[in-house]
Amino acid sequence: MSYHSKFLRNFFSYTAACMLVVLGVNAFVDPYGIRKAGGRVANDRLVKAIKVSQIKPKVVFLGSSGVARGLNPSHTAFSESRPVYNLSLLGASIYEIKRYFDYAVAHNKLEHAIIGLDFYAFNDSREVRPGFSETRLNSQYISPKDLLGIYLSLDSLNLVMNPDQRGYYFADDGTYEHRIQIGIERQFEIKLIEDFTQSEQMYWNYKFSEATIGHFQSIVESADSEGVRVDIFLPPLHATLFYSAMMSNYWPTYEKWLKRIVNIHPVWDFSGCNTITTEPISGEMNWFEDPSHYTEEVGDLILNKLSEAESGKSLRDFGQYVTSENVNEHLQQVRSQCQKWSNSNPNIMHWLEELNLINRMKISTAE
Repeated sequence: MSYHSKFLRNFFSYTAACMLVVLGVNAFVDPYGIRKAGGRVANDRLVKAIKVSQIKPKVVFLGSSGVARGLNPSHTAFSESRPVYNLSLLGASIYEIKRYFDYAVAHNKLEHAIIGLDFYAFNDSREVRPGFSETRLNSQYISPKDLLGIYLSLDSLNLVMNPDQRGYYFADDGTYEHRIQIGIERQFEIKLIEDFTQSEQMYWNYKFSEATIGHFQSIVESADSEGVRVDIFLPPLHATLFYSAMMSNYWPTYEKWLKRIVNIHPVWDFSGCNTITTEPISGEMNWFEDPSHYTEEVGDLILNKLSEAESGKSLRDFGQYVTSENVNEHLQQVRSQCQKWSNSNPNIMHWLEELNLINRMKISTAE
């Protein structure tokens, strides 16, 4: 055997052996949490597609991280409609929500979808997040590229060698618990500033477009044709965030957006300035973990209202059913309630002014 032949044989044998070692280690340790947990949160676009194809849920929750952290699939309203899976994605755009809804329909006879609509998800400046793959969502099976990424990539091996970099994992039902490492007052300040930065693409340079509305309309039309019940809700934001984003910056755009939404499908609106969203910021909060993430207790109140659970706890001013017929009156009420809240909380308004959120928007837009 020639030198070159021996070299090639040894090279390929060594490469194959290394690949088998990486495959074996990744399969055993399962750093992405595909087998032993609900999947790694940082890889939500991948792991949730895999889980949907495995679980084949009858009911799904769709939305962003607020829904992922706040809505519990074990709620009693779904005792006869299991399995239920929380298919929400961190920072999801409306296009991503549409594509994962389509994917859930394609993998099972989906019966019910509960969708939380974030105003920022319709920002036309917002791009799909890293990890999103059209190829994955167009297939009934996990793609070779995804398999390689899970079991043979150096990134996955790095997670094996560095467990502290794995981050959070979803529960089997698609939810996850985010553990706050700092005081809640500081957490509010950090998140408020972060939500207005260019990198987050939430309220920075907001551009409303008919294309984003078209994605929502596609969900509703697809649900009608497939016989899927759809409940739509606007998730609660803490009043400090709602006032800063909608009341101070984008109120005309927000009005236009909500009117377009309810012309397509009615919504339950849990946002604005109500008993829940105006909770005082303190070290002990019952309803919020930060300005945009509500607790599971609030999620239960939302599901009680959506399911009309007679035995479930509810609050009169938390959750208004909005249609094309009452949307103008509803918007006037929201504006009035938030103005009343701001007038009654001068210290909070002064604090928001010190955070300089509006000027941050102007600076970011100018860049």
